[in-house]
Amino acid sequence: MQVAYLFSGQGAERTGMGAAFYQQNAQFKQAFDQASQILGIDLLQLCFTADQRLQTTAYAQPALVALNWAIYQAVQAELPPAQALLGLSLGEYGALIAGGQLSVVNGLTLVKARGRLMAQACQTNPGAMAVVLKARAEQIEAACVVGQQSGLVAVANYNSPQQVVLSGTTAGVTAASHYLREHGVKRVLPLAVSGAFHTPLMQSAAAAFKPYLTQSRFATGTVPVWSNTTVAPFTATKLAATLNRQMVQPTHFAACVTELSNQGIDTFIELGPAPVLSRLVKQTLPTAKIYQIADPQTLAATVAELEVAHGSNR
Repeated sequence: MQVAYLFSGQGAERTGMGAAFYQQNAQFKQAFDQASQILGIDLLQLCFTADQRLQTTAYAQPALVALNWAIYQAVQAELPPAQALLGLSLGEYGALIAGGQLSVVNGLTLVKARGRLMAQACQTNPGAMAVVLKARAEQIEAACVVGQQSGLVAVANYNSPQQVVLSGTTAGVTAASHYLREHGVKRVLPLAVSGAFHTPLMQSAAAAFKPYLTQSRFATGTVPVWSNTTVAPFTATKLAATLNRQMVQPTHFAACVTELSNQGIDTFIELGPAPVLSRLVKQTLPTAKIYQIADPQTLAATVAELEVAHGSNR
């Protein structure tokens, strides 16, 4: 069994995420309290109550990375060691902290700045995003050509063979979405975001974020972390540049999953509040073993299933 752990990106946030772990798991509680102190944010208030700030980019980003890292701390003693780590966009920061390429202080400080700067870019350059399901590549390409006549639009996320995400100006995304619906694509779903992530409309955020990255220290790490931008493991020497490019360039999550499979990974364990990445892996690798851990109950179920399938995990 070769295992990759997955770290969820923005959009997976849920009110109450992590609450059961916090009450029942000492490792999670210690990590979550530490993250709250580093960030200067009351994560218990933000995540465990109906706090509307959790639906904003500035707060959702640090909250999700803190949660993912705390879950990783909680599960390590009970689950098999990782051969690889992979996050979707924002989730790469949780993976890099878990993999040792970023310290928890450095990683969370970067994410807090990233979320704030991306929120500002959304106000300066408003945009839109839409999930497109079960469209052919030529339909997507044609829709982007049509949409470009009204405004910027491009594929921001290549999530699976069945799912891509369009991003750009509201006019561009609207025109492309209309074209797809007119040409038989039944599911084109607008996302509840106010910015065009992974496009040049995030350039102001990337420029402002660059000094934070250049001042940061990066390590070689203990576990390879795969980049959505390059479809290869991050390296310490290029980590800052790659994370900066990530903000304005498309993510290639599906290609990363395929490459991990080619490298021998056969088991994927998602850490996060919702099985978002698990579904994408299933669409990309139908025969892979996939698990998702959001709370102590799903952790116990995963441990039990792995013991049945493989005997002792450790």
